[in-house]
Parts: sequence; C-alpha cells; structure tokens
Amino acid sequence: MPYYLGKHCGELTLFHSPRTPTSESHGHLYAAVIGPFHSRLGAHYFARYGRNNPHLRTAADAERLACADPRMDETVAEEGLTAEELAIARECAAEDSFESTSQPNLMDEIRQEATQPKE
Repeated sequence: MPYYLGKHCGELTLFHSPRTPTSESHGHLYAAVIGPFHSRLGAHYFARYGRNNPHLRTAADAERLACADPRMDETVAEEGLTAEELAIARECAAEDSFESTSQPNLMDEIRQEATQPKE
C-alpha cells in the first residue's frame, strides 16, 4: 500500500491509503499531500531531508537516496519490525538510556574516595 505525507499546520504526517488521496477524501485532514512513496523509508527521508533539497524532487529520488544514506540505517531496521516488536525495541532503548544516565560512573566514585582526606 503506498505511503503519503500529509501537510497540516506546517508539519508532515505519514499515512497510507489504498487510493490516491483527493481533496474530497483527505482535504479535511491535510492542506497538501506528497507522494505516493513505495516505502516508509522513502517517506521518512523526504520528510527529514526533502525541504529545499535540489537532489530530492520525486518520490523515486527519496527512495534511492534513503537507501544510500547511512543516517537512515535505524529506520531501515525499524521498517522490518512489527508494531509490537518496534514498541519493545523502543522500550528497551529508553530503559538503556535511563540506566546509562542514572547510574553514577564507577571511576568517578573511586577518584572521589581516593582524593578525600581520611579521618
């Protein structure tokens, strides 16, 4: 099913539709629609890097450039996951991020102990 980007209040929203969006079908949701894109990857790439980019004029350009851009590796990995797997992966990443920022650095603790005068 093709993917589209709908523009509303300056923001782009990814959606998919079995039929080409028209003013009658999607006009109440979006001021403009960009697409169709063959994959979420191409649509994400266009949304992130398409503004004022002379190399990115069509959905086919977005697909080609997205596959070649190493910045999109995480999006490529996410595209193959189910919604449940993606939710689990994001939860794990959030937990890892929290743990790495909330636990004190062991080396800092050792340095503090070594530099404190003994009573």
